[in-house]
Amino acid sequence: MIPVPSPTDPAVSGYGWLYRQWLYPAFDRGLKRRRTIDHWQRAEASQWWPREALQAQQIASLRTILRHAWLTCEYYRDSWKELGLSPDRVRSLDDFHAWPLLQRSVVRCQADRLRSAAPLQRMRKSTGGSSGQPLQFELDAESNERRMAMTHRGYGWAGGGPGSKQLYLWGDAIGPVPLWKRLKTNLHRRFDRQRFLSCFEFAPHEMKLHLRRFNRYRPEVLIAYTTPLYEFSRYLHRHAMVPWSPRSILVGAEKLYPFQRERIEQVFRSPVFETYGSREFMLIGAECERHAGLHLSMENLLVEILDDDGRPTPDGSEGNVVITDLFNRAMPFIRYVNGDRAVAGLHACDCGRGLPLLRQVVGRRLDSLYTPSGRIIPGEFFPHLVKDYPDISRFQVVQDAAGAITVKLVPESCGVSPETHQRLQAAICSQIGDAVPLTIEVVSNIPLTQAGKHRVVVRETSANDEAHLQACQ
Repeated sequence: MIPVPSPTDPAVSGYGWLYRQWLYPAFDRGLKRRRTIDHWQRAEASQWWPREALQAQQIASLRTILRHAWLTCEYYRDSWKELGLSPDRVRSLDDFHAWPLLQRSVVRCQADRLRSAAPLQRMRKSTGGSSGQPLQFELDAESNERRMAMTHRGYGWAGGGPGSKQLYLWGDAIGPVPLWKRLKTNLHRRFDRQRFLSCFEFAPHEMKLHLRRFNRYRPEVLIAYTTPLYEFSRYLHRHAMVPWSPRSILVGAEKLYPFQRERIEQVFRSPVFETYGSREFMLIGAECERHAGLHLSMENLLVEILDDDGRPTPDGSEGNVVITDLFNRAMPFIRYVNGDRAVAGLHACDCGRGLPLLRQVVGRRLDSLYTPSGRIIPGEFFPHLVKDYPDISRFQVVQDAAGAITVKLVPESCGVSPETHQRLQAAICSQIGDAVPLTIEVVSNIPLTQAGKHRVVVRETSANDEAHLQACQ
C-alpha cells in the first residue's frame, strides 16, 4: 500500500486516490519497472526512527559507497591511496572528516576518472549553473529512483505528494520544442495532475494572464521558484488582485527570506514550505508542518556544514555545504562542495521525526532583471538556459543602471561556437525584447567578489531605483 495523507486531505479522494493507489503503481512499477514506490514507503517509515538508528544506517551506506568508489573510480582510488586513506577505516563521521573535499572544478576536469567502471544503467544530467559554472554529470537508475522517493516524502509534508493537484510557477522549456516532445510532456503533466506557468514570462499583462489561469485551475498545491513567486505576490498585492488560495505552497531554487514568506502567505492565504535542492541531488531538505528548519534527506545524503578550514561548524553557525550522495554509483559525489552556505542545526524538531535539521539555507540569491515594458526576468532564467551549452564553462549576466544587459561567457577549451552565440542571443532577446541593449562577450575570466563568490546575475541599480524597490517590498 502506498503512503497516503490523512482522510481529510483532498489527495485521498477522487483522482488523487486513484492515482496513488492504482495509476502511479501501474506506471512506475509495471510499465517502467522502477522501485521508486518501495523506496518511498521505506522513507515514510524511516523518518520516524530514532536519530541513532538513522545515523547507523547512514554510516553503513557511506562505507558501501566508499568501497564502491575505491574499487571502480580511478580518481578516488588514486587520490585516497596518495593520502593513505582506506574505506575500511571509516567507522564514524569523525573518521570521515579527514577525507578530502571534492570541488566543482575537479568534477568538470576529471569527469572521466570520476565515472565508475561498473556496468550500470546510467543517465546524463546537467546542472542549471546558478554558480556560474554549468556541470554535466551521471547517475544510475536506482539512485534516481531513491531521490524521487525523497522528493515524494518531502513534498508530502506540505500535502504536495504524488496525486495532489499541482501548479508550477517554474522554469519551462526555452526556445523551439519538437511537437512530439510537447505532446509527451503535456500527456505526462495531465496524468500527474500538474500544470506549468513559465516564470520566464513576467510582464504585467502576463501576470494577469497567469492569475486567470491560476484561478481557473485551482490547484491544491503551488510549487514555485522563490523570487518569481514573491514578485508575483507583490504585483497582486499592489493591484488588489485576489488569487485562489491553495492548501499549501512549496518554494525552492533559492533562499526564502522572512519578508518574502510573509508577503506570499498574506497574498495567497496559504502556508509556505521552504525546500532546498539541486540538480546533483534533487531534494536535500524540506520543511515539515512545524516550519522549524529543513529536515535533511539523510537516508540518501550525508550533509556536512563546514567552516573555511574544513571543520564542522557548531550548532547555529554558518558554513559551507558539503554533500555525499550515498547511492549514486555511476559518478559518486563524495564530500562535494556545492557552493552554497547554510546554518548548521543539530537540534531535533518537535514533530518527532529523527531526521536532522538545517536551521537555515543561506544559499545563492539571483537578481531579477527588468525591461522598459515592465517585464521581470528571474535570475533563474539564465542558468536554466545556459545549462544546455557544453561549450560554456562559466558565465555572468550584468544589467547596468541604464538597463543594458551584458552576458559574459568563459568558453571551454574548444571556444564558444557561432551557433551557441546565435542561439543564446535569440533565446535572450525573445525574453527581453528589442528595446533592451544586449551584448554577448567572450572573456577569459570572470573575477570573483571580495568575498570570493561568483555572482551569476547582477543588476546594478541607482540610488533612486534602490529606494523604489525597498518601498515596494
